[in-house]
Amino acid sequence: MNAYIRFIDSVNTGVKYIVSIMLAVLAILVVLQVTTRFVINVPLAWTEEIARYLMIYVVFLGSGLAMRYNQHIAIDFLIDVMKNVKNKARLQTVVLLISAVFCLLLAYYGTQLTFIVVDQSTPTLGYSMSWAYAAVPFGALLMLFNIIALLIQQKKIEDSIDRIVGENE
Repeated sequence: MNAYIRFIDSVNTGVKYIVSIMLAVLAILVVLQVTTRFVINVPLAWTEEIARYLMIYVVFLGSGLAMRYNQHIAIDFLIDVMKNVKNKARLQTVVLLISAVFCLLLAYYGTQLTFIVVDQSTPTLGYSMSWAYAAVPFGALLMLFNIIALLIQQKKIEDSIDRIVGENE
């Protein structure tokens, strides 16, 4: 189990670098697009298209990273209302399992959609649209793998809580 968590953390480190580079390139392309459109009056159409697809990848890969650190927006009213720590952990486990099922469905249907659009091409550059749509299954699988890591870590936390509660009784 520790090997899995170390593996996911190393994958996440690589994804962080990739997303950082994508975000830097995205910023450069947007500045280039604005400069060429409004200063030089000769817009570059390809910068807008690449920026759009980079933004899609940054969002989907970044959502996988956010899942690992519980940084997604959540309504934690029920968790705050609960007094028992074990019940909070159980509710969090249920939420993670529901999220895992959602990620599985998103990866499955995202993959199907990616294969459907293989023959379509992007308007300006002429690349296959499947490259843009592939962000959905990649991001969903990254989220799923990070949910599994959270569930493994949560099981360790629950075991330590059980040990502490058992010692105090």
